[in-house]
Order: sequence, then structure tokens, then C-alpha cells
Amino acid sequence: MTKSRFPKWYLIILLTFICTSVCYIERIGFSVAYTVAADSIGVNQSSKGLILSTFYYGYVMSQVPGGWAAQYIGGRRVLLLSFLLWSLTCCLVPLDASRVNIMVFSRFLIGVAQGFIFPSIHTILAQWIPPNERSRSMSLTTSGMYLGAACSMLLLPSLGKYKGPQSVFLVESALGIMWSILWFRFASDPLPPGFGEPNLPVSMSKEKRTPSTGNVWRLNKIPWKRIISSLPIWAIVVNNFTFHYALYVLVNWWPTYFEQTQFHISISAQSSGNGVF
Repeated sequence: MTKSRFPKWYLIILLTFICTSVCYIERIGFSVAYTVAADSIGVNQSSKGLILSTFYYGYVMSQVPGGWAAQYIGGRRVLLLSFLLWSLTCCLVPLDASRVNIMVFSRFLIGVAQGFIFPSIHTILAQWIPPNERSRSMSLTTSGMYLGAACSMLLLPSLGKYKGPQSVFLVESALGIMWSILWFRFASDPLPPGFGEPNLPVSMSKEKRTPSTGNVWRLNKIPWKRIISSLPIWAIVVNNFTFHYALYVLVNWWPTYFEQTQFHISISAQSSGNGVF
């Protein structure tokens, strides 16, 4: 009697879900830990804003190279290397709020590393997931961002208060390294070209997938002109930009706002309210 097994791409979705959760734990955890450290020594708001924003300069610079690298090197390898890079950076760089240059460099490096993550995830899911399951799979994967944000807002402020801001960095690094081990152990290269083609229209299946190097496949004849002139795509771009602009402003400045305005709520006291938000 044959034992039934789940498809391998179920595991890929689970691992990428955990991946996005850990990424957002790091992003929000840094704003919490750095706010505590900076306020304890009186760092001015200008320097604080520079350090909090430097991550995004590196992040935006590596998005397009990340997509290219995932296509031609392999999303599995790129995702593993980028995760290890930001995890080791968090672990090795001391959280010294007074050393602005070191903090700026480390945040920029972490931003560059994390900029490779989401393009790699998109490439991996496109290679592994059957076409009729891709929308659902991408929704499940990206929902990890919000779980990670909620968990970090709920737990990390108290951790930073009782164990010190550096403990937040160490927890983030440990989570990143543990995920990297899981990914290295259980993830694999995508299936050979042709997987899922019965679910594609005949006209697409003949020219959609072409082999590149090894098991990595690439797309041919991308209709850039139609993409750039498409109103639905621009609607998605505008929606994504405005949503994430507001999200990242809250992520970076929420702890400072409640601590220094008329509310005077300490970082640790914000845990329960932030988690619900």
C-alpha cells in the first residue's frame, strides 16, 4: 500500500512563510532595540532617523539585482546567502547607538542583504508552485510578514527592557541562522523545466519556460511595453507604495512617538498595544 505524501511545494511554502516572518521580526526588532539604546544616551532625532532609514537605501538598491541573481544563479542559493549575511551582521555588529558610522554601515549592509529575499521568494514560488496555486501560495507566504510584525511588537519590547537591547539582536540572529539551517536541509532546487505545463495554455507552454543553467529556468519574451503601459499594474504599484510607506513609517517611529509625546509610554509598556495593532 502506497503511503501518501504532501507535495514538496507545501514545504517550500511553509519555509518561505517562516522566512518572511523572521525578516519582519528583524526589521521591527531593530527599531525597538535601537530606540531603547539611543534614548538611553540621548542620541538626537536626526542621527536616529539616519540610522533607521539607511536600511531602506540598501534595500531598494538590491531589489532588481536580487531578481536577476535568483533567475540566473538560483533562488535557493541567493535566499540562503542573503539570510546568512544579514543574520551574521546582526550577530557580529555591537548595538552601540553612539557609533553612528558603524550603525549606518551595518544597517545598509542588512538592507542590501534583505533586498535579495523577496525577489528570490518570487522566483522560487514561480518555479515550484503549479500555476493554479500561485496566488494562494504567495498570499500565504507574505502573510508571514504580518505574523512576524505582530510577534515582534508583542514580545521584543519586554525582551529589550529586561535583557538589554543587544539581546534583541542576538534573538534575531539566532532565528535567522536557524531558518538558514532549515532551508539548507529541506529546500532543494526546482523541478526540471516542464513542471506544471499541463496547467498552462498550449501557446504559453511552448515558449514560457526555457532552460538556463543547471536546474534554473528563465522566462523569455517578457512584454515590458505592455507591462509598463498597463493601468492595473500601475494601480498595484501605487497601492503597494502607499501601503508600505505608511507601514515603514509606523514600524520605525511608533516606539519613539509613544515614548516622547504626551503619552510618555515606555517601550516595554507598548508591547500589548502594539501586538494588537
